[in-house]
Amino acid sequence: MNNTIKHITAVVGLPIVLAGAATLSSAGNWVADYSLDADIAYDDNFFMADEEQDTWVYSVKPEVSMIYVSPVAKSQLDARLAFKRYSDFDQFDSEDPAFDWKNSYKTQRSNWSFNTGYSENSQRDAAEQDVGIFDSNTIVKTIYIDPGVDIELTEKDELGISLHYNRRDYDANDFSDNDTQTIGLNWRHHLNEVLTTTAMVSASNYSADRVAISANETDYIQTTVGFIYQYSEAMTIDGSAGYFETDAEARFLAGPILLISETESNGTLLNLGLHYDTENDTFSFNLSRGLYPSSQGEVEERDSVGVGYEHQFSGRSSTGISIAWYDTGALSEERESVTVSPFYSYRLTEKLQLKTTYIFRRFDRQTTLNEVDSNRVNLGLRYSF
Repeated sequence: MNNTIKHITAVVGLPIVLAGAATLSSAGNWVADYSLDADIAYDDNFFMADEEQDTWVYSVKPEVSMIYVSPVAKSQLDARLAFKRYSDFDQFDSEDPAFDWKNSYKTQRSNWSFNTGYSENSQRDAAEQDVGIFDSNTIVKTIYIDPGVDIELTEKDELGISLHYNRRDYDANDFSDNDTQTIGLNWRHHLNEVLTTTAMVSASNYSADRVAISANETDYIQTTVGFIYQYSEAMTIDGSAGYFETDAEARFLAGPILLISETESNGTLLNLGLHYDTENDTFSFNLSRGLYPSSQGEVEERDSVGVGYEHQFSGRSSTGISIAWYDTGALSEERESVTVSPFYSYRLTEKLQLKTTYIFRRFDRQTTLNEVDSNRVNLGLRYSF
């Protein structure tokens, strides 16, 4: 990433209006689904620290889904509540509610969507992907709104318009309340039955505020071109490459003094994915370089690799593994994390499923010498009513 100091920053607001109306006349059906997850886990390094402290983790999560389906529309509401208890650190005990509402509507030449949701979670649950603070019991409340439409321009061309809003609020001042707003345009051109070319451009605004400490704002633009290749019925390969520019202003309060830092940066974007799916095996691979709006007031550059594999032994049992690697470059501190998680699942009855998981985690702060890791073993039951 290349950085240059700027003296003047101009922030341009983008007023966005989404208008549309549709009348649903086709008959539809309502479907309800209920489930209950109960898990017990042992973690030998709960805080991911040099001095290891272990704990048992108990969780119960009831969930209900209401689904409406018609020939032209679908609406799904998922609501859940996660009760978490820790044997040695009861200050982290929590009851975390969440809901997601996803909607889609089809016309002859367009597909409309509107998704929104709300959740409450412990910030430490996302510490590996975020800034690596594992000893905070701060709760983050997240709201997202994602409307969009895909329009068939011709038999071979599709245009997508998407809006995105994400808001994160923390109940303590060790993180920065922040929101991200994005407008994006996506274009697809079908060259033939197996190859599609793609292009994307998006403009985003990220603002973050920590009371009496800092206030940051970043505008950034991303552009990419890519492809989707249907290699066979089982395998799909997709990729893209592009460029980003950011324009940021950071304000810091140091007693009675206000410090202002203005920077510009630019760099490359990359994504390469492979998905393979047969009757008994599923494999996925993803390599990417992109931007991540963190909880510390920065839009950070991130490299990541993800691998997933699952083998179905029979209709009742399966095994697999997931691997994730992140390397995040930030002005404050570069970080690297690795997670390896093999699992085995067995359906005891038609409604009761058992799943065992082992999770290895390693976290490395590049500016210090403390590389830490942990081991977690999880046993879970899922009952579907």
